[in-house]
Amino acid sequence: MARGRWHVGTIVARVRASAAIGASGLDAVERAERRAEVLRIAGGVDSGRLGDDQAIAAFGRIVDGLQSDLPGSALGA
Repeated sequence: MARGRWHVGTIVARVRASAAIGASGLDAVERAERRAEVLRIAGGVDSGRLGDDQAIAAFGRIVDGLQSDLPGSALGA
């Protein structure tokens, strides 16, 4: 795992998580908390503490959690 290098799949997963947060309709505090979570994950990738597979899974959990809050949502489509 190269420090500070992101694989395309990791970048796509981060973009999906960020888009899901923006489209979620969360209030400002909840949205800020989720964005901070995305930044913590990204920091882990940048520092080499998280591998790409771990980061993709973590970003995916954010998206999945938001989708479960919005029945019929097309966030993951």
